[in-house]
Amino acid sequence: MTLLRAENVEARHGLLPAVRGISFGIAEGEVLALIGANGAGKTTLLRTLAGAHPLTNGQITYDGSDLAGIPAHQRVRRGIAYVPEGRRLFPELTVEENLLVAGRRAQPGPWHLESVLAAFPALGPLRDRPAAKLSGGQQQATAIARALMTNPRLLMIDEVSLGLSPKAVEEVYACMTVLRDSGATVVLVEQDLGRALSTSDRVVCLLEGRIVLDADTEGLSREEVVTAYFGFHQARRS
Repeated sequence: MTLLRAENVEARHGLLPAVRGISFGIAEGEVLALIGANGAGKTTLLRTLAGAHPLTNGQITYDGSDLAGIPAHQRVRRGIAYVPEGRRLFPELTVEENLLVAGRRAQPGPWHLESVLAAFPALGPLRDRPAAKLSGGQQQATAIARALMTNPRLLMIDEVSLGLSPKAVEEVYACMTVLRDSGATVVLVEQDLGRALSTSDRVVCLLEGRIVLDADTEGLSREEVVTAYFGFHQARRS
């Protein structure tokens, strides 16, 4: 089942087109990696899907319903969660308080404070620590856990490992394994091509706001991904 579909989606920053005629779907239970160089349009696309950036043209449907005119907070209530680049936690609140704030807008579902802390065991000892005093990896894990507290059907994570130490990246991707094993539908933006290929079921590569590769990761070579990433030619599509 296709959970979310974008048809000819366009988005701008002022007069500058950032996302140009993008069409793709996300199947329920799929892990999709969204890749591309800086400025390719990845963050703008995620923000547009989440309702945090205006849609210039096209259509976004979620669970069969058109999202036109639906603001970001109502998309959260419908089951779309977005973890932005930079985490954006409440710095003076503790880990537990950050999670509970998100839980107030939760849909019914399996994720609540104790189940989230069980899934992210490294956060348990930190539950009373202010977010400002967490490491980068701990903040990223908290941001993902906070999004889970809303019981999303679709979880979008921007720049999963950006700026993190190798040890922190390992910790965050341990959390990603939990999400995958739970059957979550995930879209992640990742600059590390190796991580993107090993974690996802499918890769979508953007170049200058357009899709230049849309393919299942099984059987996909790193060379094909690099070719699309740098725009050497129009790569194959699944």
